[in-house]
Amino acid sequence: MLNTQYQTFKTATDKRHTVFTARGNNIREVDTALRAYWTEMNGAANATREIACLNNIVIACKDWLKLKQGKSETRTTTFTRTEEVRTLFIARRTAITNLGTEALRELYTRLQALGILTADLRGRIHFDSHKLAVLGSGRHVGARAPNVKPLKPMGADYQNERISYLMSNKTQAISGSGVHGTHEFINKGLATNQDIELPRDPLRRQEALAVAAKDVHTLTMEDFQILDEIGRQNFVSGDVNYLNKSERLQYIAIVGADGTLYDCHDQKITAGAVTAYAMDNYGTLYTKDATPLGGATFFNHSSFNAGKDVISAGTLIIKDGALRVIDNNSGHYKPTRDNLHNCLQVLESEGLNLQWTTVNLYVWVAGVKQEHRYYAREFLRDPNGRPFRIT
Repeated sequence: MLNTQYQTFKTATDKRHTVFTARGNNIREVDTALRAYWTEMNGAANATREIACLNNIVIACKDWLKLKQGKSETRTTTFTRTEEVRTLFIARRTAITNLGTEALRELYTRLQALGILTADLRGRIHFDSHKLAVLGSGRHVGARAPNVKPLKPMGADYQNERISYLMSNKTQAISGSGVHGTHEFINKGLATNQDIELPRDPLRRQEALAVAAKDVHTLTMEDFQILDEIGRQNFVSGDVNYLNKSERLQYIAIVGADGTLYDCHDQKITAGAVTAYAMDNYGTLYTKDATPLGGATFFNHSSFNAGKDVISAGTLIIKDGALRVIDNNSGHYKPTRDNLHNCLQVLESEGLNLQWTTVNLYVWVAGVKQEHRYYAREFLRDPNGRPFRIT
């Protein structure tokens, strides 16, 4: 049962030293959810209603924190023009974060005790715990990790992939990999006089050749669509999977109490050398092989977070839950040294055992791609240190 009583919460989050005592609509949503829970628990408690009440508390807390995300902890006073701390805002943010986390923990315990903690629910609770921690920290990413770095967006040559997804009302995404492949396919074919199926209409054909002559990093959305059309005709391009919020939870990787990685079914993960991963803006890790889902042609690093920014992405190897290798080898995101370092910081802060983990950092030196290999603990201590191997 929750330790936080309604009146205790209300007192901790009320305006003090002022005649104005009204509470806004946003925090009243949290009040209502917490009051409903205690009304239920002080009566003839019903397990179904209790779980619903706990879930409503979590939702209300997340909504309040999301609404206040980015709000400054200080403000300039109207008359004296001096900076003052928003003590009430900070107190409310702390209390609501703690309440949401406590409700989420109680929800997990109750679902587990009742034997109804499904894989979907386990993944959702893990995701929400990360989201609450980040939103409640007043920062945008990696709340549990020190020295938080900026997120990494997809490269300019892949941004149209995300745009096509939004243009389709989030129903399909044109694969950037397919478009890149088509661009290369046309240029190689023209150079070697191979038979390439191009549009028969002279104007459309000329348009396609003009697009193929462009630098792949400068393609417009219209260029993207033209190349995609040609790529599909030549079986080079197609759709890329973009997972929605519920779909991606089945590929979540959860750090267990023993310091190893578990899937949403509470089974230790084993993943091979071609297994992709991405860590979203809340520090949630997802991992899956590259096999496309449904009718899509590609499954890429952008698939996990629907093309949105990430902390890092690449490939990894996991054996019986133990993270053995992790890298930054993602063409879509091209994570930096700092991005990969931040990813390791988040995992370490979650309690992941990195004793046997090797970090493969890919860097470009004089136009040549090199692999710099580190022991994870050494990389965490000094990401700019000397690797033990360079290939």
